[in-house]
Amino acid sequence: MRLAALLSVPLLSGCASLPAAGGQAILTQPQGVNLVLEGAIEAAPGYHLVMGDLVMPAGGVIPRHTHSGEEFLYVMGGSATVMRQGEPDLVLQAGQGVRIPAGMVHGGLAGPEGMRGVASWIVKDGQPLRTAATD
Repeated sequence: MRLAALLSVPLLSGCASLPAAGGQAILTQPQGVNLVLEGAIEAAPGYHLVMGDLVMPAGGVIPRHTHSGEEFLYVMGGSATVMRQGEPDLVLQAGQGVRIPAGMVHGGLAGPEGMRGVASWIVKDGQPLRTAATD
């Protein structure tokens, strides 16, 4: 899996389902960034989409980094603070999201109850998913 080599946050495999009210299963994932899908974008040659299911423990940190393309983050549970260079910190609660422009240095911190979210990254072909910030 190419994504595992690109992430500084561990990519963990495996998942489980727990029964929910009404008999429907709820997907549970291990902590980290769990690959959901990756594929070419026909409408944007030279780019591909990567989607991840993010599971962070309370106080979990995503170090400062950049992306070659845009990132879209949606928080499904818990909360997270997104730190973006040149912008005020943004606290996201369940049901809120943010778009992070290409090249913007940013990082994150999970809230006291952790965070479960989904992220989508537009990545230039041949570029890593993310690059650690050097400053």
